[in-house]
Amino acid sequence: MKLVPILASLLVSLSFSARAQTSPIHMDIEAKQKTESDGKPTPGKPPQPGKKQVRSLTIRLTNNSTENFDSLVVKYWFLGHALPSHDLKVLKTGERKSSVGPRGKETVESEVVASSYSDAAPGKGKGQPPTPASGEKITGYAVQVLGGEKVLSEYYSELSYKQKIADAGKQPAEPAKPKAK
Repeated sequence: MKLVPILASLLVSLSFSARAQTSPIHMDIEAKQKTESDGKPTPGKPPQPGKKQVRSLTIRLTNNSTENFDSLVVKYWFLGHALPSHDLKVLKTGERKSSVGPRGKETVESEVVASSYSDAAPGKGKGQPPTPASGEKITGYAVQVLGGEKVLSEYYSELSYKQKIADAGKQPAEPAKPKAK
């Protein structure tokens, strides 16, 4: 009868060791966004369709452990697309160094990123062709906190951005050198 308690305790201990490890670094992100029309109204004419976007991130790191993290790298990416295409691309990337003491907190600010774009507009009169969309539009962001080569925490404003960031980090293959004759 002592076999049942022994097997139960063995199963419980195995289930605890199989759990995924959680990161001691927690991250909260505040995205600051502003979009405004950059066209000035002209009397008797409609306003220009151009828009200007300004984006930045405030990244708050919290260390939930008694360990000291003194050489963290906070990497961030702003993603979007060139108009009229909707092909996702990395528009801007940056990184900041940081450190967080035991049970400590730290705030990291990204750089301010700006872009301009114009939506498509119909022709202004008979026989006038429509104006195509142009410029670059910021659609989201991604942030990773690294301790050495290890990713301690990460966030993607859209899940599909994770693959785009991974693809952007791959180095293109060098072209083959011609063989000497």
